[in-house]
Amino acid sequence: MRSTYKTYARIVEKFKSLTILHLGDLVLDQFLFGEISRISREAPVLILKYRETINIPGGGANAIHNLLTLGARVLPIGALGRDEAGGWLYKFFRDMGVDVTGIMRKDEYCTPVKTRILAGAFHSSMQQMLRIDRENVRTQPICSVQEITRSLEKFLPQVNAVMISDYGYGFIHEHCFELLRDHCRQRGIPIIVDSRFEMRRFKEVTSVTPNISEVEESYQTPIGEDLSKMDKLAAKILKELHLEALLITRGRYGMSLYQKKEKPAHISVFGSDEVSDVTGAGDTVISVYTLALAAGADFETAARLSNYAGGIVVMKRGTATVSTKELMSAIRSDFRERKLQTI
Repeated sequence: MRSTYKTYARIVEKFKSLTILHLGDLVLDQFLFGEISRISREAPVLILKYRETINIPGGGANAIHNLLTLGARVLPIGALGRDEAGGWLYKFFRDMGVDVTGIMRKDEYCTPVKTRILAGAFHSSMQQMLRIDRENVRTQPICSVQEITRSLEKFLPQVNAVMISDYGYGFIHEHCFELLRDHCRQRGIPIIVDSRFEMRRFKEVTSVTPNISEVEESYQTPIGEDLSKMDKLAAKILKELHLEALLITRGRYGMSLYQKKEKPAHISVFGSDEVSDVTGAGDTVISVYTLALAAGADFETAARLSNYAGGIVVMKRGTATVSTKELMSAIRSDFRERKLQTI
């Protein structure tokens, strides 16, 4: 059943009273802009005239930024190197008033950086030409179990929900995850997980939010646009991972919500399916989904709220966030356009 406009408004209003613990990989997204100058005489490649470089929180750091933009208090637990990228992210969050005592700085760790090179002519839009990833190839954990556990014990009594952003950089220990899961289960605190490569390791949490490609890769099953195949696989995932709900994002086809003993809710994409940039959209979706659940929303209402947010953010260039004002404006506009109940 669709929620009313007032229901959405009440939930979004609660965002500013919530505290979210975020555990996961912190990344710096870097955008290098240049104007096409000419073709090189050395090789058949474009020469760019450098314009500027912009740094933006990426990965789990983007999820934190989204939570903050939506008005929530965030307690992050993660790792950064003592390098330029790590210093930028640490200062960014400290300047926003975030308690950064759970962000551990490590001399031997290289903060993951994703540099996107964008080019265009003076009167044309910028197009991404190349992405360069600087990341660690590690055989040892970034932080010890004891370090992470101390932060968990400090922060957990204060939180309304937990979000995990696992981008595969090795920060999340199995023991720490089990400790976190057991604590939250005893206290009825929702845990929402976004895992790029290992969603199957996060069992007995409240919900996971993979995109369709991650589901296909994790279960070695091509799905494409076949809803019946996806429905069948989703039932398997719910049972295997012991989830309360599974939210699968499907790009221009919207998203699909699965719950035990409930019919699937296939939600059409909000706004235009001609997206501008999908960079970081999953972080926005899980942020709104987590906040809505922490505010007491049912799964479908939380999913529909996150669908509005995802539709907004993909129309922005680069790694972006959504504010509560933008979110409510989009919902209001949608209700008016489709003449739905607004009172």
